[in-house]
Amino acid sequence: MSILLRRGARGATRSRGQALVEFALVIPIFLLVLVALFDVGRAVFAWNTLTNAAREGARMAIVNQDVASIKERARGQTAIVELDDPTVAVGFYQVADDGTPDLSDTCSPVAVGCLAVVTFEATYRPITPLISNIMFRDGVTFTAKSVLSVEYSCPNSKFTAANCPKQP
Repeated sequence: MSILLRRGARGATRSRGQALVEFALVIPIFLLVLVALFDVGRAVFAWNTLTNAAREGARMAIVNQDVASIKERARGQTAIVELDDPTVAVGFYQVADDGTPDLSDTCSPVAVGCLAVVTFEATYRPITPLISNIMFRDGVTFTAKSVLSVEYSCPNSKFTAANCPKQP
């Protein structure tokens, strides 16, 4: 009877060694997948923040057509996200006779009914070294665009550029 107990104990020791080897083989892959999920979450957050920044810039543009203020407002919305080379483009365009936007015809001077187009572009870089070196060496470029109709033209006869509305 003691022979059976000894063999069972020895078999359990070998089994524990096998489990340790399997764990050692699987844990790096598991950790890579886990960190990659964090990167995907950060990328979605960065894209969402960029989209919101373009929207906030467009909201500013519909009441205050000072391009520097619009760009400052849009960039201020992305302060909590690490993005490389953020660029903001602001344009004001006419609406065609059939009601569709005509992005080839700029609106000058800006008047009520023109379209304010704010485009925000930036590069996101993953933090996982393996993913960033193999798949996204130059990062991922996100572009967000927001188009709204101008509701108020400023500066005008009542307001100078310094005292135009800052918050829609």
